[in-house]
Amino acid sequence: MDTLVVGSNGYFSKESLETAFGTDNIILCGPKLESRKEGNIRWFKKSIMGDDFKTLFFTYGFERVVFVSHFINKDSYEVGEIEQLRNVLSLCRKTKVKQFVYVTSDEALLDVENSDSLIYSSVESICRYYAEQYQISVKIIYSPHLISGHYKDDFWCRIFDALEKGEKVEIRARGDEIADFLSIEDLSDFLSRLFDVWGEDESDNGIYETIYLRSGASTTYEEAFSSIKKIYKNADVVFVGSSIKGRLEYGQDVARHFYGWFAQKDAVSEIGEYVKQYRELYCVKKKITEIIREKLRINGKIMMFLELILGAFLVEVYNYYSGGSVQFRMIDVRLLFVVLMSLVYGTRIGGITAILEIVSLVLAYYRQGTNGILLFYDPSNWIPFILLMVTAAVCGYIKQRKDEDIAFISDENKLLKEEKGFVNRLYEEAMEYKNQYKQDLIGSRDGFGRIFDVVQKLSTTVPEEIFAESIPVMEDVLDNRSIAIYTINDKGARFARLSVASEQISSNLKKSINLDDYRPVIDEVSKGEIWFNRDVKEGFPTYVAGIKSDGTLSVLIMIYHVEYIQISTYYTNLIRILSGLMENFIIKAWEYQKAVADKTYVEGTSITQHEYFVQQFNIQKEMADNKLTDFRLFRIMRENRTLTEIDEMLQTKIRNNDIVGLGSDNNIYLLASQVDDSSEPIVLKRFQNMGLKCDVVESVG
Repeated sequence: MDTLVVGSNGYFSKESLETAFGTDNIILCGPKLESRKEGNIRWFKKSIMGDDFKTLFFTYGFERVVFVSHFINKDSYEVGEIEQLRNVLSLCRKTKVKQFVYVTSDEALLDVENSDSLIYSSVESICRYYAEQYQISVKIIYSPHLISGHYKDDFWCRIFDALEKGEKVEIRARGDEIADFLSIEDLSDFLSRLFDVWGEDESDNGIYETIYLRSGASTTYEEAFSSIKKIYKNADVVFVGSSIKGRLEYGQDVARHFYGWFAQKDAVSEIGEYVKQYRELYCVKKKITEIIREKLRINGKIMMFLELILGAFLVEVYNYYSGGSVQFRMIDVRLLFVVLMSLVYGTRIGGITAILEIVSLVLAYYRQGTNGILLFYDPSNWIPFILLMVTAAVCGYIKQRKDEDIAFISDENKLLKEEKGFVNRLYEEAMEYKNQYKQDLIGSRDGFGRIFDVVQKLSTTVPEEIFAESIPVMEDVLDNRSIAIYTINDKGARFARLSVASEQISSNLKKSINLDDYRPVIDEVSKGEIWFNRDVKEGFPTYVAGIKSDGTLSVLIMIYHVEYIQISTYYTNLIRILSGLMENFIIKAWEYQKAVADKTYVEGTSITQHEYFVQQFNIQKEMADNKLTDFRLFRIMRENRTLTEIDEMLQTKIRNNDIVGLGSDNNIYLLASQVDDSSEPIVLKRFQNMGLKCDVVESVG
């Protein structure tokens, strides 16, 4: 089974995922995950609100989805969960998702009304709506907050991070308040139990259920931080009052009584282990080379200003010593320095460099005897100053434009690499599935192996055995539990008799139906077509297929209740294939029975031989045990009557699908199909009115 885990899935480790989902193909998707693959587990760095998530969802065709609420993380303030949940459920509606689990905080059970309670109520309403409207089997699990040493966004990991930095920590709780947290190992154990018996508890609760988990915690926050302070000696922790403003209202303890689950440990009592795990993952001692690199990066601005000051000094030295040299008068070192600094560090540093060089140039003018008034009032003296500033601006702009282009291209390149990696992983997974399906096609339940299984079960010469096997076969192939088979015994019959039906609908079906009421259905299936209830006629099945014998309609296969996704051409073709297989075998069985009629019946009568009758009785009994049909076995005393006399008396008093046989005690037995407790007295009275002694027995004499 393909399983998707979304939401706060960072709590799950590889071990806890394997505990919860066994050997399933497990996919975890979230914006904070790192894309990777490990065995049957795959992580995708994708937001569940993006188009890529939709592509991923339809690529895998998940059968099970687990949504771990952000509320399960204490004091987590993620936004948009309702939209995320609705998006995931909407995708579940469009695919064949069989199981949906929503794990959230038990703070939703508080008997107070506030903004959080409104969100919890909305979430529950959304889950219930999709469960009832679209027949998605949904279970909401109310759990204490989770605790982790490896999930960096976890409540406790945020505390550890603050303590590592020497920051003050404020806890919204009282010191003597119980730290009610559940370990991910205990949650995984419950999920494993839940999936093992999924569906067995739905008779009373339908397809929607709420389950409450309890941690059994006894450690207080004060005790927990006493253990933490043994590691962080200078920890500054303040309790600012409880975050729980009300009383938790739990329902029936289904987790304990039905699933046999209870929390194995008080998670917070092992807080030291979580600190150790956190420090091993996130507080690794850095190498000397890494420290040096960081220091150099930290002092990058200082180095820039040192270069600026040192460069300006060297320019002055150069100008001082090269003032009398003719060959160096052609080179403006001040302008060159402004160009270099602008191109290396951008407009801001370029402007500062230009100002420094302008000051340097002004001082040079003074040394040559030019006073301030002459320097200011002669416009030709302004040209070097203007050129230095323009050069700084232009070169700085070129530098910044280049940096922006590089940054943009880098971001685009990174995004394209991520998209390419995502598509490649989907392609690889699709190819793996293709190869797996190709290799397993012969043995798969949806391939030739399944067709072989159908053929093997229907391959018999006894029509009643074919009917007995056809219901479970069609239930399995069509994924439907509302199938009935009616038989029409002759061309002029006005009624079709119920032969077998699925257990879920057998008690609600009519034992016989008037063919005149089904005339549009009969006309359609007589042409070899599949009738579909387009007008949604009440009391009519959704699909009807027919089986012909000697050109006459003999069997009606009715599928009553189908899911929305089963209204398709594919499903219609599947019904056509199954009815064709059944037609092939049932007609051969009828022809065989006609060929051996002399061995089946007592000569000159329609009374079957003892051996054949016992065989039919065993078939009916097995079908009744499987709740596919009802029947009664009547014993009729012969009282010196001949078999011919008995046969003539019964000809007009029994139905075509009833079987009369000879018992070893020389009495006559009648297998009356579709007779139950309510109709049993009617049949008895009918025979008694004929002057026959008759009673109901459990076995053939």
